[in-house]
Amino acid sequence: MSAVKVTFLGTGSTGDPTRRCGSTAVSLPDGTVILVDTSGGNEIWHALREASIDVARIRVIILTHQHLDHAAGLPFVLFRLAMAGVPADGHRGPIDVCAPAAAVDDLRRMCEILFPGMFTPWWIGDRVRWHGCTSDQYVWGLELRDDGTTSPTTARLGTPGDALPEGVIATISTMAVSHGAPPVPAQAVRIDAALANGEVRRVVISGDTGPNLGFTRFAGGVDLLIHEAIESESLGANPFLVFGTGHVTAASAGKVAAASRVKRLALHHLNARTGQHPETVRAEAAEHFTGEILVPNDLDTTEV
Repeated sequence: MSAVKVTFLGTGSTGDPTRRCGSTAVSLPDGTVILVDTSGGNEIWHALREASIDVARIRVIILTHQHLDHAAGLPFVLFRLAMAGVPADGHRGPIDVCAPAAAVDDLRRMCEILFPGMFTPWWIGDRVRWHGCTSDQYVWGLELRDDGTTSPTTARLGTPGDALPEGVIATISTMAVSHGAPPVPAQAVRIDAALANGEVRRVVISGDTGPNLGFTRFAGGVDLLIHEAIESESLGANPFLVFGTGHVTAASAGKVAAASRVKRLALHHLNARTGQHPETVRAEAAEHFTGEILVPNDLDTTEV
């Protein structure tokens, strides 16, 4: 694979029974998979299987926040990764799990409650390495190297034309964002991935979020911005009420994309109403952003 492949495993939310809850897989040219959010339960395993994504290639799992439609699939993914290591030639490498720092203990506890003994040597053992971005950090980073190692690093937001350091196949950066009523720790995610020729492709996933200062710099000039658009003003939503719940409308997402000067915009995390009117969602965002706009269905893919 010569490009970065993005698979929209789930494009809905808890309010849309026709779409899976949010999850996105980013496949690097060497086959490494970065999983952003884990959907709402065992549906994540079905989505990975239907998308022909080998769970053993997942090296990093990033959770934007701890709400059930984004994090409830985590124990299922870790269980499958544990099973992938059972054969003698199975994947037994480390798995980096990145989440807002204030949510890490709760997420680990959830896994232990739902699968007692998950972190014992009989199952996944100490292969899981937990990382957290604190709310007082602007950004936090993780480097993936071509020798299979990963390590936290000072986040470096490259601009178009910048190459990654030698031996680094991807960098992951997270930025604390506002979400929820009541608010919960949340983060947006940026992945900078190197192609074989040294060029870099950049993808940002907003997670669930309201308007945020600094986000346009975080997403500045990236190749693909995947932004939530749970509501549509064209379908009667009041944007200020939507902002109050820590979400945005399609119009707001279009404005963010334009201000960030991104190349393409994908809108997801739709609800029961917006999920039935993808063209309305697209048209609303297009009033503010003139680039290509995707409103993907579950299992759709795009290359970056």
